[in-house]
Amino acid sequence: METFKLILTVLLLIFSLNVISNPSQAAVIPNDASRNQIRGPKLNGSDAKTRNPNRVDPKRGCGEMSSRSECSRSTKCRWCRSEALGDMCFSKSEAWRLPSQVFSCEF
Repeated sequence: METFKLILTVLLLIFSLNVISNPSQAAVIPNDASRNQIRGPKLNGSDAKTRNPNRVDPKRGCGEMSSRSECSRSTKCRWCRSEALGDMCFSKSEAWRLPSQVFSCEF
């Protein structure tokens, strides 16, 4: 068992020294277009809005959406009503955890 630990330690040391001595080769990521064939061409902001005006910006969080219609366009968000705090948009997981005494969410 000690021999196995010694061999494993030596191999780990050799590998670590190799990575440290040549870090540019440690994480080479191929830059070919074939791995991106699933994605379509990137659209700039104006093209994206003219192509689908009802599209919700995926980078925008649910909490930033201030209207019910905007919130309901996103499949990741739910509109929740509250008399005490006002109506708000939450992510699906947040909406499930909200107290039902305070919020009434559309699922």
